[in-house]
Parts: sequence; structure tokens; C-alpha cells
Amino acid sequence: MIIRRAEQTTTDRYPRVPRYAISGADSGQRSLHVGDLTFLPGSSVPYHYHNEGAEETQIMLEGELECWIDGSRITVGAGDTVTAPPGIRHAFYNRSDTAARMITAFPLTPPETTHVDDPELADVAEHSAIIPAESRRMPYMIGSGGVERVELSGDFSGASSTYTYFLDVQAGATVPVQTFDHETVFFVVRGWLVGNVGDETGSVLGSDDAVVASPNVACGFSNGSDTLARLLIVHPVINPV
Repeated sequence: MIIRRAEQTTTDRYPRVPRYAISGADSGQRSLHVGDLTFLPGSSVPYHYHNEGAEETQIMLEGELECWIDGSRITVGAGDTVTAPPGIRHAFYNRSDTAARMITAFPLTPPETTHVDDPELADVAEHSAIIPAESRRMPYMIGSGGVERVELSGDFSGASSTYTYFLDVQAGATVPVQTFDHETVFFVVRGWLVGNVGDETGSVLGSDDAVVASPNVACGFSNGSDTLARLLIVHPVINPV
């Protein structure tokens, strides 16, 4: 299934926090619950936690947010990723005068949310649940020249059920066709790509377009432009196969 941003509308997840739905029960998914949130200046998602199995991955795309996680307070910016396991309390505040944006992902849909009172906070410079931007860059796979992986969340971030990463696809490079035995989200963060998704071939995907692939649907992507494209991939498992 291809999700075209131009055909979407937002709903307010919280006041002044509009959300585009990428995948979830409302669109027929059984596992992945993924959204694209914008935090307008002065907005927030208050302190809360999620139910058993609802591990949340929060991938910063733009701007800066004050993050509260498990009693700690830290600033996160573009490219940083926060993993909040079930039961771990967390919140985000936009204290700046510019918008911030993040992708949120759960390995089940829909998650349950419980709000709690604000805690006493300790300011920290780093946190084990937060993977700094660009800190886990590596080649994607043998034979995929021009494609690099930037890991965002996984067992290295304390995740137990979600694996996420960017693929940076150079001009002229190709992400080989693959199939996975679970639902998978592919989201174009930057640039444009040509996607081959199951029986649909040659689909042009621009920035903020997405593919939500059912289990065992073959997907591959190529960059026919003259600039770098960045693709976000979300798996509802730690070791995708």
C-alpha cells in the first residue's frame, strides 16, 4: 500500500501537535502503528506511558524538543532517536519558536496511553535510551554500493520489539528487492525514489510518501535523481528476516 502525503489530512494528537497517520488498525495493519507528528512552538505531549507490548520509538526529523524520560530531562534534535519501552514514562516539550517533527512507531496497533503526574527531573547530557544522530552509520549490505544504513533503534537502544534505521541512497543507487515475514513501513524522509512494491512497479515516491508492505510483499527502491535520498524503515521485530 502506497501512502501519498498530498492525499492525507492531519488530526490533532494533542493541542498544536498535528499527526499524519502512516500505518495502524484504521488502515488495516495488524502490528505497526506509525505516525508523523509536528510539535508547533509551545506544544507538548505530556508525561505518559504505554501498555505491555507497546514499545514506542520516537525518531526526530526536524527541530529540537525537551525530552523527559524515566525521570531524566535532555534535549533531542534532528536525527536523534528515543526508545521508550512499555511502562517507561516519557514526555516531549517544544520550548523553541520553531516547529519540531518526529516519527513515532509502535509494534502493535492501537497502543494504549496512560497519563501521569509530572515527576521531579534530573538534567542529563546523555541517556541509554537515546541514540544520537549519525552515531551508528554502516554499509547497508554486500553488493548494495551507494547505500548506507544509519541505525536508530534496536537491542542497542534497549528495544525488544522494534528495529528502525535510515537508508541513505546515493544518486543512481538501488536498494535491492527484499521480502520480510512481517509488516514493514518505508517512509521517504528526503528526496525521491522509484519503488517496486509487489505488483506495482515504477511508482515515484516523493518526500513524506510511504509504503506500508504486508508480510512477504517484495519491495525495492532506486534513486533516479541527482541528489541523496533518505528512506526510513520500521520493522516490528528486532531481527528482521
